[in-house]
Amino acid sequence: MPIGTASDDGAARVRRAGWLVTAAALLVAVATLVLVGLVPPSPGRTVAIVVAVVLAFGLAGWRAVRARRDPTTVAGLRPISSWLAAFGWGATVFSALVALAAPDSGGRAVIAGILAGCLLVLVGRSSEQVAARR
Repeated sequence: MPIGTASDDGAARVRRAGWLVTAAALLVAVATLVLVGLVPPSPGRTVAIVVAVVLAFGLAGWRAVRARRDPTTVAGLRPISSWLAAFGWGATVFSALVALAAPDSGGRAVIAGILAGCLLVLVGRSSEQVAARR
């Protein structure tokens, strides 16, 4: 049996779907970072950024539903796919906010998105660690 799969077919299917959503969230995040970093400000870029944010929220909701169906934990902590999806959401949303607020600052938007994603994961993971120890 491959690493990361469950022996129960239903649980394995839910876990694979969770990874699929995580991959989609990371793909949206990368596309958003490339978009705000390389494409000059234009109405088309603004529409693409708004679509990316809507996709990020949709994928976050889908991931939340999948996480409820997959109760597996490692030492009381959520699997890494949950945190990768959270990073993707944070990077997408915060880089989009900075890009929309300051359209000429693409580099700042990329850095802000990456830092916000990292901060979101750091705070969430540390709070989960504290809760697991109690």
